[in-house]
Amino acid sequence: MSTDTIMTLQEVEAQFDVLSDVTDRVALMNSVYESDLEGAFNEMESFTEGARLWDVAAMEEPARKFYLSHMSFHREIVAEIIAEARQVLLEERRAYVKRLVNYHRDFSRWLNSIEKKFAA
Repeated sequence: MSTDTIMTLQEVEAQFDVLSDVTDRVALMNSVYESDLEGAFNEMESFTEGARLWDVAAMEEPARKFYLSHMSFHREIVAEIIAEARQVLLEERRAYVKRLVNYHRDFSRWLNSIEKKFAA
């Protein structure tokens, strides 16, 4: 998605369907089942790097609210995945827990600044 495109609510919704699916695959780090965690992490990180470049100020108001809501929801879901990981303690997934903690810290810092900028 181009950074200079004014995104409609429908465009933003379609993009966040992708993030939801990818985040579900990242959550598999808390299960013993085989999964492509590396691919899921790469997709999530790539998606949010791109979404950070979207021109939030140029979005239609409903799209902006949806964007901020879903980014906030993503932050909370990632926090829940981390909390669960700390409970299940799968040793072979420890590197992914550390990676997700670092991702969450960086993402939260960025989102907090965006939320302040667009607070109503």
